Amino acid sequence: MSLLNAGLRAFRGSSSGPAPRPRTSAGGGLTSLVAIGACIGIAVAGALLWGLVAMLFRTQLPLIGLVIGGGVGLAVARFRGAHWPTVAAGAVIAVAGCALGTLLAIVFVLLHSGISLSFVLGHIAGPMGVLHYYPSSVGVLGLVFWAGAAFLAIRIPLRRR
Repeated sequence: MSLLNAGLRAFRGSSSGPAPRPRTSAGGGLTSLVAIGACIGIAVAGALLWGLVAMLFRTQLPLIGLVIGGGVGLAVARFRGAHWPTVAAGAVIAVAGCALGTLLAIVFVLLHSGISLSFVLGHIAGPMGVLHYYPSSVGVLGLVFWAGAAFLAIRIPLRRR
């Protein structure tokens, strides 16, 4: 018998049987936060990978979006299972990771071309800024892979019930 159980029994005035475990909710807020944190980490790491691949090979590789979606889905499945709010948040984070990856790809290619970071950051918005070229960098194929990332981020946790 542990000292904690003996103390709980003495506090309740009972000496028979072990102390009952406190009831908790089916899931936990802490596991949701861990899952969301893991999803954000995976999405940022995938976005950095996307940008580095674009810089090294001078081409967009939207296939990395599927890796981001799969990683986010695995993180949600590991920490929170089929909890719908966490699954939905994971899908949004996966798509945001893809969007960040495309933006970082543009920025990294500009930096690799010799344009200074201060110039790139100073010209993010505007008529000829970085965001002006963003839609053409994404393209239809990019949107398909973003949707695939969201699909994987939803499908993996629901399949691993």
